[in-house]
Amino acid sequence: MPNSPCFERTEPTDECGFGVVEIVVAMFLIGILAVAFLPILVQSVRVTATNARLAEATQVVAQQLERVGAAGSSCSAVKAITASVPAAVETKRGSLQPHLRLNLPVSDVCAEPYLRVVQLRVWASDVGSTEELAAAETLILLDAP
Repeated sequence: MPNSPCFERTEPTDECGFGVVEIVVAMFLIGILAVAFLPILVQSVRVTATNARLAEATQVVAQQLERVGAAGSSCSAVKAITASVPAAVETKRGSLQPHLRLNLPVSDVCAEPYLRVVQLRVWASDVGSTEELAAAETLILLDAP
């Protein structure tokens, strides 16, 4: 490109390429755009962390439902599992406390003949908190004492 006007220094007022002022103005505009998008990025990080915590709580609830389901369908087995307080579950983002509530009167005696549908509610919260992060309800058919 030896014939280019930028390489020919015939006049001192030739303006070729970017000058320092243009580069500073471009950097200033890019900086303003970055500052404008910063709150959106911070909010997206917060939402991602919240969603991950809810996913962990949902997994804990599902594990508790599986544990009750594995106990069988006898009245005494289900009452025994729901009467005990489940241990807190350690996750990557802290501890979660599962809770179980069986809609069966304490005075209910598991005796023959026995056939009843009861409601089970399972939820998870942070340890030391009462706020529910995830919850599920199901019906259980109790068919044996």
